[in-house]
Amino acid sequence: MRRHEAEPDSRQILLLMQGSVLRMRGLIDNIADFARSRLGGGLTLDLDADASLLERTLDQVVDELRTTHPDRSIIAEVSVEYAVPVDHGRIAQLLSNLIGNALSYGDVDKPVRVSAKADKSGFELAVENSGTPIRAETLANLFEPFARGESGRNVEGLGLGLFIASEIAKAHGGTLGVTSEDSSTRFVLDIRSSPPARKNSSHPEPND
Repeated sequence: MRRHEAEPDSRQILLLMQGSVLRMRGLIDNIADFARSRLGGGLTLDLDADASLLERTLDQVVDELRTTHPDRSIIAEVSVEYAVPVDHGRIAQLLSNLIGNALSYGDVDKPVRVSAKADKSGFELAVENSGTPIRAETLANLFEPFARGESGRNVEGLGLGLFIASEIAKAHGGTLGVTSEDSSTRFVLDIRSSPPARKNSSHPEPND
């Protein structure tokens, strides 16, 4: 009987542990990337044009955050129909940072919405949350290191997530933009045309 009663507590502890591990992993990755950017090393990319892998990667990030935030709603529409050369690990890091930001600053009673699509024109990834719009003066510096939005809640983190996300976008030759008006805030990653040169790739091009 005692064992049966303890099961929900065990599951809750497991969820808390998973959440702690994910947050710690994210913090470590962001700090390491921030250090590289300040030392002039920049972000390295391992580009891979695999549409199905990119779709699975994005779905996995969403599933992880759903698991660690069971009280929040994350609605995702992912449709990758075209093979766009991107670094899947970096795109996963970017998406995790954006969803984490939306969960921290968005209306807790409204869903976070994620959309992703890839076609011949490029790759677009968007994360939107409901809540109080970000003031213009805050928006102007939102992608700077240690910048934070406005929230009545005690928000964890170092304020590096959006900075690293913007650096990942730049490394892909893309842009990360934000609009905040009425009652919602939307971040959009847009990668168009040719990707940057491959760096540190584990998938070398075959010789002719």
